[in-house]
Amino acid sequence: MAAISRDRHGRGMRRPLPSKLFKHGTRTELFHLVVEQTCEYLRSEFPELADLKWRIEEVPELDRGEALTRYTTRKASMTIVLYRIPIERLSFKGADLRAQIEQSVISAAADLIDKDPWELIHPS
Repeated sequence: MAAISRDRHGRGMRRPLPSKLFKHGTRTELFHLVVEQTCEYLRSEFPELADLKWRIEEVPELDRGEALTRYTTRKASMTIVLYRIPIERLSFKGADLRAQIEQSVISAAADLIDKDPWELIHPS
């Protein structure tokens, strides 16, 4: 019996994922990096967000019939909780993942301080 080869259609071995083309490591590492950078920007630019804290969870706990959300806010502790899988999976087709993550962070921070997200994107 012949040995099973992993060579596919004469093209050689498949490249391991994530490859060198994906510079930030895993998707989870990229997600954490973008959230951290966006929160640091918001803390530095908006005094009311100086105490901003953030957490990342995979998915929210939902009650039956409850809509899936990308984030929740906790005003008492100035914390935003971002849900990685809904942000990644429910993003617009063809949209840049980094932009989707940043949008979710900015929207959550805006909800936290009762502002419109556009006020954080385009300060006056």
